[in-house]
Amino acid sequence: MQALCELAARATGITCHSDKVKPGCVFVAIRGRLVDGNLFAQTAADKGALAIVTDYPEHLPSLLIPVIAVPEARLALAELAAAFYGNPSHKLNLIGITGSNGKTTIACMLEHIFSQAGCSTGLIGTIRINTGRVSFPSTLTTPDAVSIHKYLAQMVENKVTHAAMEVSAQGVDMHRVAHVRFTAGLLSNICADHLDFHGSFARYLAAKTMFLDLLGPATPLIVNIDDPYCQAIAHHFSGHQITVGFDSQADVLARVTQVTAYGSLFILEITKPLTTANGQSLPISRHAFGLSIPGHHNIENALLAATTALIQGIEPEVIAGALANFRGVDRRMNVFHTAGLTIVDDTALNPGSLNAVFDTITAFRYNRLFVVNAIRGHRGPAINAANAATIASRRRILPFQLVITASTDQVSQADTVTDEERRAFLSTLNTLKVCYTYNNTLSKAIRTVLSDATPGDLIVLIGAQGMDTGRQVLSTLVNAAEAAHSPSSSPLGSFWI
Repeated sequence: MQALCELAARATGITCHSDKVKPGCVFVAIRGRLVDGNLFAQTAADKGALAIVTDYPEHLPSLLIPVIAVPEARLALAELAAAFYGNPSHKLNLIGITGSNGKTTIACMLEHIFSQAGCSTGLIGTIRINTGRVSFPSTLTTPDAVSIHKYLAQMVENKVTHAAMEVSAQGVDMHRVAHVRFTAGLLSNICADHLDFHGSFARYLAAKTMFLDLLGPATPLIVNIDDPYCQAIAHHFSGHQITVGFDSQADVLARVTQVTAYGSLFILEITKPLTTANGQSLPISRHAFGLSIPGHHNIENALLAATTALIQGIEPEVIAGALANFRGVDRRMNVFHTAGLTIVDDTALNPGSLNAVFDTITAFRYNRLFVVNAIRGHRGPAINAANAATIASRRRILPFQLVITASTDQVSQADTVTDEERRAFLSTLNTLKVCYTYNNTLSKAIRTVLSDATPGDLIVLIGAQGMDTGRQVLSTLVNAAEAAHSPSSSPLGSFWI
C-alpha cells in the first residue's frame, strides 16, 4: 500500500507497543489474543504518535491525528517495518528454516558453515540473535515484525552477507515474517506441536504451508523428502524444489556409514546436477562428511544445512570441515559426564523430538537408564498428553525409571504448569499403565534420580523451559554431595541417604 510506504518514510519509528511510542512514531493497533491494542490509541496519540494504523477503527476514540484503516493490522505492521528499515532482507543471502524440530540446529550449522567459508554471518533464532557484530540471547523463535527488520537492517549495516533465520508456524500465522525475502527455504520435519496456539494439527499444518507464500518462484525450497508431511506441504509449491533424505529418490542423498554415541559418518551424494545461486552447476558427485554430535536426526539436520550451503556456492570441502568441528547447540543432545554418570540433556518438547532422543540413546552404553521429563507449562493439555503417550510407547520397548516434574522451583509464571496440563500428562501415563515418580520441583526430581543412580548409569534430562536449568541443578547437587562425603563412598546413591 503506497500510503503505508509514504507514512513509513515520514516516521521516526514503527511500533505496536504504546509504551514504546515516541514523537513521530507510527502506532499500529493490533488486536491480540489477550489485549486489544486499539485501547491504547489515545495513549499513543498523547505521546506524539504520527498516525494510528488499525484494522478495527470503530474501536477507536476521536483522535486529533490521522487514522489509517487497513484490512489486517499485523500485515500492515510488517509492511511498515520493512519500508522503514529499507527492505534489508533484499540485501542479504537470507535462509528461512521452518519445521517442527531441527530449526535451531540447522540455523546454527549454517551460521558456522558460512563463517568457516569466510562469509560475514548473521542469525535470528530461538537461542540467540547475531547481527554481525553483536550477539545476544533471543526471547522468541521468530521475533515480531519490527524487531526482525531492525535486526536485518543492523546486519546490512554490519556488512553481513549470509544469514539464517528460524521461522515458526506462529511467526508465519501472525505475519511476523511478511515482507521478508528469502534466498532459500528449508522444510525440516513436521509433528504435532503448538496445538495450544493453532487449535488443531490441521491448522498447524496450514500455517506451515503458508511458509511457501514467502518464497518467490525462483527461490529454492530444500525439503526433507523422508517426512510425509513435508512431502504433502511441498506439493503446494510450484517453484524450484531440491529434495534431500535417506531415500534413494532424493536429489541429495545421505548414506550413513557409521553411528556412535558421540557422532557419525555419512556420504553425501548429489544424485542429479544442481544449480547454485550464482548459476554454477554442481555435478553428480559423492562427498564424505562427519559429525561430532550424536543422533540420526542430526545427520538429517546436517544434510539439510549442507545442501543449502552447496547451492549457496560453498565448496563441499569447506562444508565438510565446518560440520566436523561443529560442537552443537545448547540443550540439543548435549552429552556430559559427572561422578561416573553419563548425562544427556535435550530440549525435547514434542513427540518428534522425544523420539529422536530415545532413538539416539540406543547407541549409548550404560547400566541403567533414568529419564527426568519436565511437563510443558502454559502450552496446553493436548501437547502434554501427546508427549506422555510418546514416552509411554518408548517405555514399552526400552526399560527405564521415569521421573516427572512440573519444575515449580525453576520456571517463570509464563511457563508454570497448570493443573490441567499436569492432569493431562499424568493421567495419560496412568491410563497407559506406566510406572513413574512425580515431583513438583526440578531439584527434588533430580535428587530422586541421583538417590538411586550409580556410576555407569545414564540419566536423560528432557523438556523445554522446565528443564532449561536441569544440567545446572544436577551439577550443583552432585558437587555438593561430593564435597560432603569422602572419596571412599563408592555408590553415588550413598550421597543421598
